[in-house]
Amino acid sequence: MVKIQEPNEDVITEGSIVITEDLSINKNIPKSVYDNLPEPLNELTNSFTDREKDIVLLSTLGVLSATMPNVYGVYAGRTIFTNLYVFIIAPPASGKGEMVWSKNLIDPIHDRLVMRSKMEILEYRRNSNSASPEPKLKVKLLPGNVSSAKCYSHLEDSDDSLLIFETEADSLSNMLKQEWGDFSDILRKAFQHEHCSISRSDRHYEVKTPKMSLVLSGTPNQLKPLIDSKENGLYSRFMFYSFDDIQGWKDVSPMSHRTNHNDLFSDKGQEILMLYDKLKGLDSLEIILAEEQWDIFQQQMHLATNIIIGSNKVEFLSVVKRLGLIFFRICMILTVLRNKDLITDETKSLTANDEDVRTGVSLIKTLIDHSLFLFDKYQKNAIVLPMRERLLYNELPSDFRRGKGLEIATQLNIAERTYDDILKRWIEIKILQKVCHGLYRKLGIK
Repeated sequence: MVKIQEPNEDVITEGSIVITEDLSINKNIPKSVYDNLPEPLNELTNSFTDREKDIVLLSTLGVLSATMPNVYGVYAGRTIFTNLYVFIIAPPASGKGEMVWSKNLIDPIHDRLVMRSKMEILEYRRNSNSASPEPKLKVKLLPGNVSSAKCYSHLEDSDDSLLIFETEADSLSNMLKQEWGDFSDILRKAFQHEHCSISRSDRHYEVKTPKMSLVLSGTPNQLKPLIDSKENGLYSRFMFYSFDDIQGWKDVSPMSHRTNHNDLFSDKGQEILMLYDKLKGLDSLEIILAEEQWDIFQQQMHLATNIIIGSNKVEFLSVVKRLGLIFFRICMILTVLRNKDLITDETKSLTANDEDVRTGVSLIKTLIDHSLFLFDKYQKNAIVLPMRERLLYNELPSDFRRGKGLEIATQLNIAERTYDDILKRWIEIKILQKVCHGLYRKLGIK
């Protein structure tokens, strides 16, 4: 059976369940994720470091999720495709702009699609006697600055997935504020490929199986204009990655950059175009997880939901559950990339690699904390705790002595010094009371 564990990292365990002990709220993606990524993810991320590495990985996954036609899997009894919604949130001058490189991976597909459809339209107009309807302009990249009707039109005309890629989230949120531009319902329905339709005086639009991916970045102040409340169903559909590091000056000279990112991502874009064509020629390609892989994943998700329920955070359960679907989609993408050279016209299905399942689980554990952190920002004076602290809090009795609590923390692989720091922080945020020397009382998390 697969053991989901990041090597060389402190961990919190519950039976066979493993959670990293990094107690910072906005933690980095574990280094172990980068140890065995399939190409081109490995080469693309290796040319970056620290936060920028994480940003490139997540934005690239988001872009690639729109480039895998005919790839599907079955999750909770439903046919699911690879599409992801990614939102990178950080202050200005923090390095989040590195996500823009990933757009180069889909540009060749978009450019060719637009060029061919324009040629078809031109040829149609030259033949004025044609009785067939005029061909539609087809795109792969959809701007955030698009009306609701036009969004429906492009989805209806698309042969597969569309991608909205915006480095300023305001471009999308400003449109959603307009009555004629509010297509937030499409975004919610498209995440799970639910039938959507709209009727206007001159046209009826109907999309039976919408497929859309989103890759956005923005500052913390740009989150709420896009998703006005945590009850908004759009929140639970995103992979959030948030941090507040400010990046100082870095060496921009040619000597400091052994890799030309323009050339690297453009070259990989051509490889993605070839993969896209190969997948386009298939009737379908099913991605399958082995039974023991499902068991490991579901153990992780059971633990996550139990932590959330045990710490009175039930309103966050919808986010956890949809992150389960996101995990499956990540596994689908990684599986296609790892086997891209083995796919032939006869290939009907692929089974996920254990390494890719480990990667998916590690990413989801990180993303849960990022989502939880931002989720709590919607509530004034909310208690902001990462999942590891919530697990420890749940395991402690209502009243406990420091020594007894340390025994529990030790069983969870939390170091003594870290445990003492946690107790101090809990007292400061008033979820723990120090009754007397060495005796503590839990006050509950509201």
